[in-house]
Amino acid sequence: MKETRFNKVKSIFEQALEIESTQREKFLNDKCRTDSKLKKEVQSLLDAYGKSNDFLEPPVKEKKIDPFIGKHIGNYLIEEEAGTGGMGIVYRGRRDDKEFEQKVALKILRQGFTTEYLLKRFQNERQTLANLQHPNIARLLDGGKTDDGLPYLVMEYIDGIPLTEFCDANKLTIKERLELFRTVCSAVQYAHQNLVVHRDIKPGNVLVNKEGSPKLLDFGIAKLLDEDLLEASKGLTKTGVWHLTPEYASPEQIKGETITTASDIYSLGVMLYQLLTGHQPYRITSSSPVAISKIITEEKIVKPSEKFQETEEIATADGTTKEITPESISATRKEKVEKIYHHLKGDIDNIILKAMNKDPSRRYVSVEQFSEDIRRHIIGLPVIACKETVGYKLSKFIHRHKVGFISTVAFILFLILSVIIIAWQANIASEERDNARIESKKFERVNMFLQGMLSAVDPNELGRDVKVYDILEKADDDIKTELKDQPEIEANISKTLGNTYVSLGEYDEAKPHLYNSLSINEKLYGTESKQVAQSLHDIGLYYHWIGDYNLADSLYSKALIIYRKVLADPTTALAENLNDYALIQSDLGAYDNAEELFRESLVIFRNIDGERNRNVASVMNNLAITLHYKNELEEAEKYYLKAQEIFIELFGENHPEVGSTFNNLAFVYMDKDNYEKAEEHFYKSYEIKISLKGEDHPDVGLALNNLGAINFRKGDYETAKIYLLRAIQQHQKALPEDHAWRSLSHFWLGKVYLETNEFSEAENNLRKSLRIREKVLPPEHNSISVTKGELGISLLKQSNYSEAEKYLVEGYKGSYKNLGESNENTIRFIEHLILLYEKTGNENLTSMYKSIYSSAKQ
Repeated sequence: MKETRFNKVKSIFEQALEIESTQREKFLNDKCRTDSKLKKEVQSLLDAYGKSNDFLEPPVKEKKIDPFIGKHIGNYLIEEEAGTGGMGIVYRGRRDDKEFEQKVALKILRQGFTTEYLLKRFQNERQTLANLQHPNIARLLDGGKTDDGLPYLVMEYIDGIPLTEFCDANKLTIKERLELFRTVCSAVQYAHQNLVVHRDIKPGNVLVNKEGSPKLLDFGIAKLLDEDLLEASKGLTKTGVWHLTPEYASPEQIKGETITTASDIYSLGVMLYQLLTGHQPYRITSSSPVAISKIITEEKIVKPSEKFQETEEIATADGTTKEITPESISATRKEKVEKIYHHLKGDIDNIILKAMNKDPSRRYVSVEQFSEDIRRHIIGLPVIACKETVGYKLSKFIHRHKVGFISTVAFILFLILSVIIIAWQANIASEERDNARIESKKFERVNMFLQGMLSAVDPNELGRDVKVYDILEKADDDIKTELKDQPEIEANISKTLGNTYVSLGEYDEAKPHLYNSLSINEKLYGTESKQVAQSLHDIGLYYHWIGDYNLADSLYSKALIIYRKVLADPTTALAENLNDYALIQSDLGAYDNAEELFRESLVIFRNIDGERNRNVASVMNNLAITLHYKNELEEAEKYYLKAQEIFIELFGENHPEVGSTFNNLAFVYMDKDNYEKAEEHFYKSYEIKISLKGEDHPDVGLALNNLGAINFRKGDYETAKIYLLRAIQQHQKALPEDHAWRSLSHFWLGKVYLETNEFSEAENNLRKSLRIREKVLPPEHNSISVTKGELGISLLKQSNYSEAEKYLVEGYKGSYKNLGESNENTIRFIEHLILLYEKTGNENLTSMYKSIYSSAKQ
């Protein structure tokens, strides 16, 4: 269709939308006159618009026989109609080429909808899906044209129900709904990172499967943001046509303005509003675009907590009405009316209203920020959607820590008063003749007093029952004011605050304190000083925890160079840096170097503290990890047991470091094939960690991952899947997206899906694991090789032979180099390369790998 012709169709179509449907026939006759083709083009768009509701609408119950049902399209057999959309029909089908079983959804452009405009939209959807690979986005598997020339898509079949229905059917609480919603946010954020705006987010386009995993569907009207890709979607985003669902559309979509990621944030806000309150924010009763536009762009949004208290009658699909009351909503949430109201009031009101602000610039800057604010609300931290007044922050503190609040406040006030008095006395003393000696002692007393107090909130000492860190932020501000001439104290307070927040898993809070301490120390002592070395070590530890291994390695190395240059004798600080540097070297696969650093650290700690102390036990445990990686199982077990004995002697059995030794011994027993003993030790570690650190701490997610791994080894795949899905959910709440621990859980879950013949899910998780590992680990790391090999197997099972060969060969070569020819992973990859080349008829390579296999098995 030529551009002028296209614009004429568009213009008449838009005008037709403004008038009543009963008058459109006359209108089209007047406008099109004798041009029957023009009238047909416009009428097809009007028909599509009138039918474009959810991605999978209930199929029209007509008696006529569908010509596609029972037929093959490519390798797929169409079994039944699943629903209809604006442009196409969606069918349920299955792969039918005798390679493997796989349910699929096929979307075929309907006859009569082959205008240039609609073809562009369909092609845009195919390209968009092809660019997206995320576990919570329905994947494109295949595509092409039917014998009649109709374009079709083959997509992952989602056996699920809309998000709102799933939550109500399972009576999820407000907290559970928020956590599930955050998973949806991760999928939308991924699309945005890949330069795609969905533009039609609503419950019908988010299906939740039986495992409780949501899948985002229907990118049929998605907008590409990449300028290099825009040409492919030219004419699709500036037509003025409402390809959207008005109830969930943003004001800028309704007005035909520029669409950005902020539009999806608005739609997510609407969906969350409905998910939590049971109501939609607007009541749209007219199909008139003018009326709809007025409601969405001008009508004030009622706060969710207030909307929840309303009684409302809505029309149902069968033509009847249904009354929504606070009591009926409460019945689908396992919570009392009063509790729901108080949960929605305050933070949730503000979070949703910020996401739904009519001005895009005043919404969250990203879906990630939106999701993070929800996480902060869930764990009781202040949210950015609220103005952070002292009263607000204090109320959040009280909510998180009701027990002991009054005594804590009294103690903090006493602390602040004591610091001010001591500082005042120090200033007086500075004017006396013996200023240096007295000031030094006063400084030491103030510093030790504050550090002792701050260290008390480390969950490694007291568990998760922490009652002070919010108020300590305010105390830190007061101390800056009162001790503005004491930068030494400020540097040490910032250091201790930063390290405390790292221990609590509050990494965003930790970073500015650690860098402030470094900046002050560089000004006070110079760039080559033990104080700067300590700051570099602390910041390295921060990056180590958030999973940036390369930056952590660089910082530890710089700190070690300074320590070796400025210290006359080895110190505890040097030994700590050696230990942490060795840990990162071990994480990066440099096991020999790591072992050397651990042994040097162990010697220093023994010389300073003796044999029976915490530092010695910690280094023994870490040394054992590296020996374990080197497959020296007996030596590793010996050091683990020595470390555990010292920890229990010093702290008793219910202590985090005792939990770590149980965890690490479990891996030794797993590698010795003693699975029962391994599971017993993993579970003991999990119990200790959750009792001391609470369910939201990253260590708990790691413990869940390990329980999944041992159940995988035992062959209990369903139990393994449960633990690993819980681990991934926990990691999403507590860790950055590219943290190495998240790759670990996705790896094991991918392995589980391989064993349960869910090959598409296996591929999704292994790709996720590989992406993270390639980002945070050196290219030659054995974890990357093993992940590539397993990904190759998942692709082989789906008959994707070319890509399977690439990953299997790379996996085999890396495993052979790092682990040896007789390693179980190396042999596994050889076996599947043989299978691959047999299937593809490559006799030479089949023979070669069979020979390699025979050699490896000898």
